[in-house]
Amino acid sequence: MIKVVFGTKGVGKTKYLIEDAHNIVDNIHGHVIFIDSDDELITALRHEIRFVNIKEFNIENLSSFYGFICGLIASDYDIAALYIDRLDLIAEPNPDYQLFFEKIKELHDKFNIRLVFSISGNIKDIPDFITKEYAL
Repeated sequence: MIKVVFGTKGVGKTKYLIEDAHNIVDNIHGHVIFIDSDDELITALRHEIRFVNIKEFNIENLSSFYGFICGLIASDYDIAALYIDRLDLIAEPNPDYQLFFEKIKELHDKFNIRLVFSISGNIKDIPDFITKEYAL
């Protein structure tokens, strides 16, 4: 499953990701990883969920972030779910979300990993392919 939670600041995107990660960790066989762009949420997550601060790895665009995700999967075949908060803070200006999500879909299809992303932005700016395929 690939899902994208899209909305303006303060609508509860991060809260949804945290709650979903907490719910899934008890019902899934494998590791759950939560990726964020700062350490603010580290104490909000259960200890079974691995927290990664992406800013520690000098990731500045979706292409290098995709490579980072591939590296995580290659180093741990037991990953069952990845939660990525604020993909828009990881992406470059004017990112090609469509190409990124095409690659993510290939990873999902090959490794059967649950991927849940949040993107902050105006609802009217949601790309059509996200609304049709991945939006919650």
